[in-house]
Amino acid sequence: MTGATTGRPTCPWAAAYAGLDDDALKALGNAGLLRRARKDLGGVTEVSHDPKGAVLAVSGATVRVDERGPAAVACDCPTAGVCQHVLTACLWAAGVAPDVGQPDVRPPDVAPGAGPAPGTAPGATVVAQSVPAVRAPSEAVLRRRREALAEVRDVVGRLVSGGLSHLGPGDAESLAALAGRVRLAGFDRVGTVRFDGLLRSVGGLVAGLAGRDDAVTEHDLLDALAETWAMCEVLQRALDGDGGPARGQGTGTAASADAGATAGKGSTDDETDVARWVPLGVRWWTSQSGSRGLAYLGWDATATGRVRQVVTGRPAGTDPRFQRSWTNPLLWGRSLSTLCEGAFSLAAVRTRPDGALGAGGNPVLRRLDGDGFDLDELRTIAERTGAGVRPRDVVGFGRRPAGVRLVLVRDVGEVGIDEVRQETTLSVVASDGGPHLLRLPVADEQAVQTLLSVRSRLVAVTIERREERDEPVGLFVRDQSSIRLVSPTVTPAWSLERSYWDFWRRRMRRLRAQASAARAVRAPAPPPSPVRRVSLLLGDVLVAAAATGRPALTARQRSDVEQARALARDLGLGTLEATAGRLLRDRLTPEAVLHAAFVVGRARAVADVAG
Repeated sequence: MTGATTGRPTCPWAAAYAGLDDDALKALGNAGLLRRARKDLGGVTEVSHDPKGAVLAVSGATVRVDERGPAAVACDCPTAGVCQHVLTACLWAAGVAPDVGQPDVRPPDVAPGAGPAPGTAPGATVVAQSVPAVRAPSEAVLRRRREALAEVRDVVGRLVSGGLSHLGPGDAESLAALAGRVRLAGFDRVGTVRFDGLLRSVGGLVAGLAGRDDAVTEHDLLDALAETWAMCEVLQRALDGDGGPARGQGTGTAASADAGATAGKGSTDDETDVARWVPLGVRWWTSQSGSRGLAYLGWDATATGRVRQVVTGRPAGTDPRFQRSWTNPLLWGRSLSTLCEGAFSLAAVRTRPDGALGAGGNPVLRRLDGDGFDLDELRTIAERTGAGVRPRDVVGFGRRPAGVRLVLVRDVGEVGIDEVRQETTLSVVASDGGPHLLRLPVADEQAVQTLLSVRSRLVAVTIERREERDEPVGLFVRDQSSIRLVSPTVTPAWSLERSYWDFWRRRMRRLRAQASAARAVRAPAPPPSPVRRVSLLLGDVLVAAAATGRPALTARQRSDVEQARALARDLGLGTLEATAGRLLRDRLTPEAVLHAAFVVGRARAVADVAG
C-alpha cells in the first residue's frame, strides 16, 4: 500500500508503531542496543507478510512484528529479553506505519488565503512561531495507552489479592517489564513523576520485601501500590476526557487538579540538574541483620526549594570497602567530607520517582561559593523548613514529607542521659525561642562524642524526626571565620578536653552495663492527634488486609474501622468517613483496598505536615 501524500509504502497494521521515538525505544532496550539496531536497519529483509503483520530477517535472526505493537515483537535469537533485532524490527515497522495527520496551524491573525498580517513588510515570509504545531495522538497510540493502564491495574490488583507477604522475585521482574511497556505507551512524565519510574520503584520494593530486606515493609509497598493505582485512575480519566496526555501536553483536568500534572518529554536516563545544592547532613545506619548504609540530606534551592535525600547501602557480607568513613569515597565516587564542604551544583544526577536523588551514576559537582556556609542562606532554609511548610508543597504524586527541618541555635543547654530510653540528650533553644531536645542512642559512642565536641560552637542544627526522637543529622558549627558542617554519625570528633569526655564515657559505659542486665522500659509515647489516629486505625487494617489477601474484615478489624468512621464523623472528615464506610459495606477487593490506602495515605501525610 502506498501513502497518498508521501509516496512511501505503508502498512495499516503498523499503526501501532507510529510515533515511536528514541526515548521509547531506549526504554524498551537501552541506548547501546538502539545504536546497534540502527546499523542493522539497512539489512532488514521482509520474509513474508499478512494483514496482521510481517516476518523479517534481521542479521540472521527471524523477527515477527504485528498489529499488537512493540511489546509483542518476538525474535528467535537466544538473547533473553529485548535484543537489538527487536529494536531494528520496531524501527522498520515505524518506517512503514501510516502517517498521522497534523492540524493546520497558523498565527492567530493569518487565515487560509489571506495576505500578510498588518505591519508585515512586502515580500516578507510569515513564520508561524507563536503557535507550535502539535501532533495529536493517533488511535493506535491511544489504544496502547489504554492497554498499558489496564495491564498495570491488573498486575497491581493481582499483587494485592495474592497477599503482599507471599510475593516472590518473579513479581519484581514482571513490574520491571511492565515499566518498559508503560514507557512505550507514551506516558513519559506526570508532573515531576515518571510513570515508568514509579513502577520501577515499586518493583524495587517488591524485590526488597521478597528478599526479606529489613528496610522494606508491607506498609511501604502498599503506599507505593496505592499511588500507582491512583495514577492509573488519573491517566484513565484524562484519556476518557480529552484523548490522553500526548508528549508535551497536559494530562487533563483530573490530573491537573490532583497532582498539578503535565506529561512531557522527560530525561531518558531519569537525570536532572540541581543548580544549587546545600548539604544539610548525613546519617549512617546499621540494621540488626548487618546491612548498613547512609542517608545524605540536602536543600535543593531551585524553584520552590525542598529537602531531598540520597540513600545508599549494602547488604550484610557484601562490599567490605563500604564502611563508615568521613574521608573514603562512599557516594558518587566522593567522600562525605567533600560532599559537606559547602554549596555546589549537580549536573546529570539521577532521580527517583519519590523526588529523592539516586546514588548511582557519576554526576558532575561544581563548588559555587567560598569556604563553608552562608548564615543568611541557613536562615532562609530554617524558615522554609519550619512551621510554614504547606502540605501542597510536600504531599502529592511522587512527593513525601521529609520530616527534616533546620533550626538556628540561640542557646545550648545541658547534656544529659535518658536512662530509660538509652539516649544521650542535648537541649537547644532555637532563634525563635522554641526548645528542642536532641537525642542520640548511647550505643553510638562516636556520634555522642562528636556532638559533645562541638556543642559550644553550634550555629544551626539539622533535625530529622525518626523513631519518635529528634535526631541531629547535621551540626553547623563556627570554625574561626567560617561555618562548617559536622554529621555526628560519620564525622570524627573534634578536640575535647580529656577529663570532660572521660566523664561522659564512664557514664555511658556504666549505663550500658546496667542495660544488659535490666529489662528494657520505654517511656510512653504521646497520644496521636485525632486525625492521625483515624489514619492509623484505617492504615493498620489496610496493611493487614493487603499482607494476607483476605477478602473480608475480621471482627477486630471491623471494630477498628467502625471506630475510625465514628471519629472521622466527629471531626468532620467526610472523605475518611466515606472511605471507612465503604470498607464496612463492601468486600475487600483489591480496588477497594488500594482506593482506601491512597486516601488514608494522603490524609496521614497532610496531618504529619500540618501537625
